[in-house]
Amino acid sequence: MISRIEAWINLAGERILAGEMVCEIESDGRGRGAFRYISDYMKHPGAFALDPISLPLREGEFDVGHPGILGVFEDSLPDDWGRKLLVRKHRISRHRQNLPNLLLALGASGLGALSYAEKGVPDDTSSEVSVLYLERLVEAAEAFERGEDTDIDINLLLSAGSSPGGARPKALVYDEGSDVHYLAKFPSIKDDVDVVRIELATMNLAARAGLIVPELRLVKCGCKLVLLVRRFDIIPQGRRHMISMQTLLKVSGYYQCRYSDLLSVVRKVSANPQADSECLYRQMVFNAVVHNTDDHLKNFWMVCDSMQGWRLSNAFDLVPDIGQRGEHVLFFDLDAVYPGRANLERLGQSWGISAAVQIVDQVFSAVADWRQEFKACGVASKDIKRFSEIDDYLQR
Repeated sequence: MISRIEAWINLAGERILAGEMVCEIESDGRGRGAFRYISDYMKHPGAFALDPISLPLREGEFDVGHPGILGVFEDSLPDDWGRKLLVRKHRISRHRQNLPNLLLALGASGLGALSYAEKGVPDDTSSEVSVLYLERLVEAAEAFERGEDTDIDINLLLSAGSSPGGARPKALVYDEGSDVHYLAKFPSIKDDVDVVRIELATMNLAARAGLIVPELRLVKCGCKLVLLVRRFDIIPQGRRHMISMQTLLKVSGYYQCRYSDLLSVVRKVSANPQADSECLYRQMVFNAVVHNTDDHLKNFWMVCDSMQGWRLSNAFDLVPDIGQRGEHVLFFDLDAVYPGRANLERLGQSWGISAAVQIVDQVFSAVADWRQEFKACGVASKDIKRFSEIDDYLQR
């Protein structure tokens, strides 16, 4: 099967054709493809490389091996939860659930600045619903998790889209009064802890520790709570383009990467490498001391627009070790366990972070009040006890 897809990008509120791709999926499921920029896009004063490492802004074709679609385009697709919704919404049969068909089904409804069509401007169909329907969305998400496909509100959930990271129930919503757009994060029927309150508390700690985090709102929907996280891909000038660190580092499947690998990307790509290097270092220290072991490469993004260029995105999806996995996904230096305060300071100095000691002190001082913050956010005592290792990390 051969698919031809146009990739469009939102530049300063205007949708521009950026390039064309072709992808061939063999009968065994393996794919190959190619992409090229459109000459009119390369001449546009606001044009930039969609992937500053693998897709420099130049003429000619870029060949792609398996799976046949470049990582920057796969980044547009939602996570496991969202892909299930996408497949259900467009009734994509199992043998057609490949990346090209998913991109065409996504169209203009994804996060970031990219959209896709076979030919012509993608239909500007909204993938969001009003926050007024949050309670019904929560009910629909539970029904979808339980496999209760006959629930009357499932169509509302199918119209609400999802995000690129994580695999938990969520939806894209907007506030009609302020026209602010959010990612709504729901509780899951599989939760054995209060994940929504725990994430709110951890994100509050992160803000106090100096991390740049999105605006948050906690909303009560019946007897359930929903965390609203303001989207950082939508700005007054239009949309920000997004690309994951997984794509920038060209890794897939099982990988072993260090935080220093992310640092190398930041220093190569960022329009302000010093500021973004310090932001990345601060987030690494925070992840270490709160024991956020879910620090995989899809939880780190670079964003770009014509005004600011490439910058490290806001920090998001910050929680302690809810899954009790023990080890981090990313290595701090030679291993994936908590390195200790002194080693964090030394690592920062080896990175050339002049304020490494001060940053560590600021983060540790903020996290020292983690129990009080968790209590203030309503986290139950049994859940707080689950993360008692944070106290140990603060002492060493």
